[in-house]
Amino acid sequence: MRARLLAVVVALILVAAACGNSGAPTSYADNPADYRGEPDVGQAERNFRDGCEEAGRNDLDEQVRANLAEVCKCGFDKIRDALTFEEFKELDDDLRSNINADLTEQVNLIMRRCILEESGI
Repeated sequence: MRARLLAVVVALILVAAACGNSGAPTSYADNPADYRGEPDVGQAERNFRDGCEEAGRNDLDEQVRANLAEVCKCGFDKIRDALTFEEFKELDDDLRSNINADLTEQVNLIMRRCILEESGI
């Protein structure tokens, strides 16, 4: 079970997608747009949640997959609360330069908690 939970942490490679395209955001709130019925969602959050869901579709336990949108939103919300945008961007840059870069224990813990909270595991 623990290995499955840690698989979501691997999904954090999605962070690399968070700032990936041209016109990359310079804050969490940059380039707001409507997203799944939510108004004014910043580009970093949209990219994070899309990447998280894509990364988790094939690699996670069925119960987690069923709640993946909520897990990914929870993850982004808690990461945004815990990290400055500069720290978030640094993590993104580290993953871009080395896909095997270590994620911080703080980010790993955030994602584990979101999996447990949102999936009822």
